[in-house]
Amino acid sequence: MRLKILSYNIHKGFDWKNKNYFLKEMKDFIRSSQADIVFLQEVVGKNEKYKDQGLEDSQFEFLAGEIWPHYSYGHNAVYDHGHHGNLILSKFPIETFENIDLSTNVWEKRGLLICKIQLPENDNLPKYFYAACSHLNLLHGGRLLQYQKIKNHINQHNKNVPFIVAGDFNDWNQKCAQVFEVDLQMQEVHKAVHGNFARTFPSALPLVCLDRIYVRNVNVKNAIVLGPLKTSKEIQHLSDHLPLFCEVEFNGA
Repeated sequence: MRLKILSYNIHKGFDWKNKNYFLKEMKDFIRSSQADIVFLQEVVGKNEKYKDQGLEDSQFEFLAGEIWPHYSYGHNAVYDHGHHGNLILSKFPIETFENIDLSTNVWEKRGLLICKIQLPENDNLPKYFYAACSHLNLLHGGRLLQYQKIKNHINQHNKNVPFIVAGDFNDWNQKCAQVFEVDLQMQEVHKAVHGNFARTFPSALPLVCLDRIYVRNVNVKNAIVLGPLKTSKEIQHLSDHLPLFCEVEFNGA
């Protein structure tokens, strides 16, 4: 069974200039990817200022729509007029979920949203897998602490069950490999296919490798950055990150 995966920092619905609100276009684009599981960061759960301007302020419900019947939202950054965080959209039932606080300072409220997702009954498939979505710190020192927290939580789960961790790692110096690739024995999908991390930021001229999809106990079939802008009119005005897409195949149960 193949699984299509998309990871995307949607910048709270605004374009890379932080000027125009393109949430509907983002929803249409995400739908066009035909992904089975979608990992989104910087998703607004509530924002009174958006509502006052006539903008969609419950983004996770709007984005899920009728395409992904199962979703889980974990709010991390809470402020007086609302909150935002991470979102997982799924075409398969979400059995359980947990939103873990990864914050290491008062300025960056971060979290790890972990969902246990059921798979269709099939003797050749595992019964479920884990999907985790995160948006990590800007500063290297904070990320080092977060890598260890994520590692500890992943190690609490059955090592034989497929596990997918995706999101905006902010890993500009590419230092997450020790924990994820060596300690946890996971593969980064773009690196597995192309030999390097994906350049996803800034979307207008992608030079920095910030976004990751790490997997374990699945076979990586392909991986691609959906862009860059000069070759894709479809997303030329959306977000400050480019989306990362891949296909994986489950091993036998």
